[in-house]
Amino acid sequence: MDADARIAVLGEELRAVRKGLGLYQTTLPAVAGPVLLDIAGATATDPPGTVRDKLVATVRGLITRLPEGRQELARAVFGLDNPGNTGYMERLVEQGRTADRDLRTMQRRANEVVYLLAELACVYTPAAAASVDTVPWHTKRLDVRLVLRGDDVEVFETRRVVSHEPDLVDVAHSISVGQSGQARGPVDLAALGIDEISGGEVRSPRMVSADRVAFTLRPPAPLGPGDEHDFFFRIRATDIAPFYCCTPEFDCERFSLNIRFEPHRRPTRVWRINGEFSKEAADPTPTRATLQVDDTGEVRTDFTNLRPARSYGIGWAL
Repeated sequence: MDADARIAVLGEELRAVRKGLGLYQTTLPAVAGPVLLDIAGATATDPPGTVRDKLVATVRGLITRLPEGRQELARAVFGLDNPGNTGYMERLVEQGRTADRDLRTMQRRANEVVYLLAELACVYTPAAAASVDTVPWHTKRLDVRLVLRGDDVEVFETRRVVSHEPDLVDVAHSISVGQSGQARGPVDLAALGIDEISGGEVRSPRMVSADRVAFTLRPPAPLGPGDEHDFFFRIRATDIAPFYCCTPEFDCERFSLNIRFEPHRRPTRVWRINGEFSKEAADPTPTRATLQVDDTGEVRTDFTNLRPARSYGIGWAL
């Protein structure tokens, strides 16, 4: 198959993938065509979940090689930014509202994006398509349990990452531990506990701002493109600010947050922080959806398809 024919076939396969929920449609591994599967490095022996991850990683990588002005539309076309789980045409309508363009124009632009991605995919090897300097990995699932006991706080985090590159040995991570009340001020790194429980090692913790701690998670063995790995660790802090958010540097497919309050210190109000700018996440004044604390003192919420550099989580007032 010559290059032009391969681009044409791949364009048709990408148009099939973008339908419905796009890369998150349940039938993705079966819908993806042979050329796209070959470019993603998927094999006949891969389980469906691995095939999906390889396809998602490949398309994500290709999108980052598009001109900046086309990347947002491309992400919408393939359902990468789709918190409402809307269908393909609905995503185009929303993009049209943002760009002040009619649906026909957005359909034309979406087809142009598909062609450009097919052209890029036929130039880069599977490893190069899935491995992008700025996106070495993304989070498939993040589960956080936050336990408040007086001024003591414990954060239990389980994070499943998906590698986008060969020989991934370090996963850079950070957490902001803003303090409240009289304790407000720079965080004492020596007093902050970061303990690995399973899945690898926590290395090189360091302060990168007055309240943000960066560290590296190292898996037991290097990860290859599409490989998944779970890290489970605990962080202990004192007197944190009254909110907890995930603000991903790279994409996060799903984030579940559970906070347990003490029975005698239940909050008077709890609210959901959904995709806000990080500087505004701590502001209690905006109108937000409220959440209910159950009879055991716990509150839970979930997020899907989190956007980088936006904050998602829970805030509260005592």
